Amino acid sequence: MKTRSILRSWWLPTSVACLTISTQALGLESELRYQRILVEHGQWWRLVTGNFVHLGWMHLLRDLAGLFLIWMLFRHRMSSGSWAILVLLASLGVCLGIYLFNPAIAWYVGLSGMLFGLFTAGAVLEWKSSRWRSLGMLAGMALLLAYTVFIGPLPGEQTGLGGRIVPQAHVYGACMGLAYILWRGGWLRWWHARGQS
Repeated sequence: MKTRSILRSWWLPTSVACLTISTQALGLESELRYQRILVEHGQWWRLVTGNFVHLGWMHLLRDLAGLFLIWMLFRHRMSSGSWAILVLLASLGVCLGIYLFNPAIAWYVGLSGMLFGLFTAGAVLEWKSSRWRSLGMLAGMALLLAYTVFIGPLPGEQTGLGGRIVPQAHVYGACMGLAYILWRGGWLRWWHARGQS
């Protein structure tokens, strides 16, 4: 019974882990990564699938560590279904943002942009239990984003990744996480008010 409960509460990060490990083991990076020129030629699925392939095992393992840490911190703040919707929306938002606003970025892979979306959503929802903790998390993330956008990657951040950090992806992911929580909060209030009218 306890095992079933654990599996039920951890199905989303476990599913993402299984998917990304499978794409890595099968060597599907070139077939699934976001690649601007191929998106322009109609391969629109790459706007989502690019998030689920990685440059190598080190890149993947670091992203999965981040995913499971975020899940440990915030999973109780929304239903698993709501988190799953955010995973898809943030994934789309990351690559769509790059496509629309960064034409010089030819390709992108990795979960990190989407992870910033999950973290932002969780940190905003943390406001309900501790405003100071929520503000601290959001301020720390904002400082990290500003540093990587305007100065460059943190010392050692790119070590072993096999490529460069794309800070724009992190910004778009964070924006999608915030937009989702604001939309969700407004929609839920509207639905609740509608039910009482």
